[in-house]
Amino acid sequence: MTASALLAALFVGSFFHINLGPEIKAPDPYDIPEAYVITLSDDIGYMKTASEVRPDYAWWTSFGEPVLEKCINEAFSHNRDLESALAKVQQARAVFRESRGNQRPSLGVEIDATRTYTKVGTTDALNEQNLLYGLGAANYEADLWGKLQKATRAAKENILATEAAKNSVRLALASQVAKTYFSLRGTDKQLIVARKTLDTQNKTVALNRILYDNGSISELDLRRSESAAASSAVQVNQLEITLGKYENSLLVLMGREPKEFIARDIPRGLTLEELPVPPAVPLGIPAEMLRSRPDVKTAEQNYRTALANIGTARAGQYPTLSFDGLIGNPGRAVTDPAGLFSGATGWSLAAQVFVPIFNAGKLSARTAQAEAAAQQAWSDYYKTVQTAFEETVNSINTQAKTQEILAILGEQEKAQRRAYELASIRYSDGISSQIDLLDAERELLSVQLQLEGSRADRLNSIVDLYTSLGCGWAWKAHDDLEKRELPKPWINKEKFSE
Repeated sequence: MTASALLAALFVGSFFHINLGPEIKAPDPYDIPEAYVITLSDDIGYMKTASEVRPDYAWWTSFGEPVLEKCINEAFSHNRDLESALAKVQQARAVFRESRGNQRPSLGVEIDATRTYTKVGTTDALNEQNLLYGLGAANYEADLWGKLQKATRAAKENILATEAAKNSVRLALASQVAKTYFSLRGTDKQLIVARKTLDTQNKTVALNRILYDNGSISELDLRRSESAAASSAVQVNQLEITLGKYENSLLVLMGREPKEFIARDIPRGLTLEELPVPPAVPLGIPAEMLRSRPDVKTAEQNYRTALANIGTARAGQYPTLSFDGLIGNPGRAVTDPAGLFSGATGWSLAAQVFVPIFNAGKLSARTAQAEAAAQQAWSDYYKTVQTAFEETVNSINTQAKTQEILAILGEQEKAQRRAYELASIRYSDGISSQIDLLDAERELLSVQLQLEGSRADRLNSIVDLYTSLGCGWAWKAHDDLEKRELPKPWINKEKFSE
């Protein structure tokens, strides 16, 4: 066989490769129940389907709060975490294009230009000579063992993983905005109650000082009223700190500029008590919904990526075959650049084989790393599925129990309010001491604060349930970041250049 025939055979054979890696597939599914169902009480109904629980359903609209919808829309349009996640997706796509390009031949052109001056004899005359050297080069690595193909497959699976991770950011973003908003509105009401109680107690202290100066009450009664007012003042300050944190958190989630943190222009809508009763999320949700959870999809794609990386690592232990081709003129003096493409040309084609013989175990260690990474990804996947079930079951339980707690606290608030009214009447009639009145007032404030906090907890439990079911991440806002091109801050907008 001639050298040309051998090179041709090697080149043609390079388009076929042996698959050395494992089959790239999703982990075996868990033995999961047909639906998320937990019977907490006899009045909880069972539903086979729930059409409103799906990835593209904007569940926050079910709360009937336009301000909340506005906040979530703004977050989807300006949140920096989402913007970063989208940039990671673009990076993954660029890596895939690079990996795919490595499977193709690379072509290039090299042109060298040289000008020389040679002195002619003993005269001062100079002989000018231009030398142009043009060369076309090609390089191609034969993917005999599927190393490049598996690297491209890994890059493709990584795109899907980063897409799912981006969707996890969307899901968490909607949840965080809703829960922060409800907690903010709950703290608003708690602060109103605490300030009202503090105002009443300050008036009581002022009155007690007059009575004490006139000898109508003892110093003990005065100091007790002052202590109660001081305790309420502490609660007011603590609630103001909490409120400020919720406001700042909401501003960050909505992607507001730092200067807006000073003004704290946070929109407010209805109070939690004024909100319509949100629809109950049915408990018979198909357990297959967990497959649409972005974190589960991310874990699955990470495992598939790891399997592809095993194939790349194994193929790296085998010989490498590459081809180099050159074509061009051998270099000659010309006076016109057009002469570079005329006249005699030459070409060459070479095949190179590299066989790894001794590398101190580096290549086998690389394979072992890839296999260990796949094992880790496999374990992470099943852990993610377990966590998905845990979160969903906990959310179902919490949703039902927070409703019961809210109802109990409502009754307790009515009873304690009546107790405070009776204590006030008995104190005015001189039947009971002021300490009884202060105790009733303190207990009433405590119950009222718990009641308002429980309203927020009730709404947040519904948010958690929708989130645990992987609902809402596929919905897009009108001015969503995914509908726009990401900014390129390094570009000079005035000069329109980089």
